[in-house]
Amino acid sequence: MPDWPAEDAPAARPDWRERLALGTDLALIGFLVTVAALPVLTAPAALAAGSAAVRHRYTTGGLPPVRPLLRLYRRTILPGLPVLLVAMALLVDLVAISRGWVPGGPVLFTATAAVAAFLGGFATLAVVAIGRDPSRPLRDAAGWAWQSATARPWTALAPALAGVLAFFLALTVPATIPLVVGFHLFAAHVISDRLAG
Repeated sequence: MPDWPAEDAPAARPDWRERLALGTDLALIGFLVTVAALPVLTAPAALAAGSAAVRHRYTTGGLPPVRPLLRLYRRTILPGLPVLLVAMALLVDLVAISRGWVPGGPVLFTATAAVAAFLGGFATLAVVAIGRDPSRPLRDAAGWAWQSATARPWTALAPALAGVLAFFLALTVPATIPLVVGFHLFAAHVISDRLAG
């Protein structure tokens, strides 16, 4: 009888109930992040807390306790305001260029959109870093994200492309915004784990 090498047993795959529970939890997290971001000024803080919740669900299989998320939310409101201002400025710039209010045409629009996409990917990596370690200072999270994005640009490009897809899906069907937020945060963690380490 031949001496065949032993094969590893296949990894256990989650069944439909576990996948449904994951989808439900991500939808719940997305809904809560959307509600917490409604004042607009709190959007970065809501995303940071949502990232921590998604990371906890992703690594442990259960929803996190609420108090640490509320502390993270309160702690990141003020530091998140500059990020929000930069995002708003880029959005206003893109709208002004696309409508012809400022000169530059398609070339300037393409360049500005590329910068906005890269910065969006960088911001997504920073949100992921906060989710990985909620006690980490925002400056350290931004430093890790910048180092990852500049050393390997695809680590910022992949989350940026996922963010663009999520943005256009949310614009197409606005009722799905809470779902898109939760699933996009989950995708950002999965992508960064694969690409950024």
